Amino acid sequence: MTPKTVKLIVFIVLLVHGVGHLQGVAAALGVKINKGQPAQSWLLKSLSVNSNKSICLALFLLTGVLGILTALSFQQIIFLYAWQSFAIPTVVLSTLCLIVFPNGFAMFFNKIGAVVVNLFLWYSVVFGQHWPAILFED
Repeated sequence: MTPKTVKLIVFIVLLVHGVGHLQGVAAALGVKINKGQPAQSWLLKSLSVNSNKSICLALFLLTGVLGILTALSFQQIIFLYAWQSFAIPTVVLSTLCLIVFPNGFAMFFNKIGAVVVNLFLWYSVVFGQHWPAILFED
């Protein structure tokens, strides 16, 4: 694969990851995306339903926006060369979303995809490992 193709694939994966977190926004707004209470956290059961929905909304919305900014910055559409600055809070918040509101995703496949992207981001950005050199070749 050419470097352009690899960059495009990474861009699409990062963009889908960010957009995917908007499922939690839908859940917090009352859209039925799966069985049960997707905006109810197993960890925050002592809080009211409205508090859970508000936290779910804020957490998933912030993660979604930061994820989209990560992708756009990676592709150098906006905020040139700042994508890692967006990737770090995105992966932290995304992991928090998965832990605190695991039912905020529509399907199990969505959770698996989020975990895979998060593991890649944790490894390559947060833990200081290097992204494949092909991503930075022109």
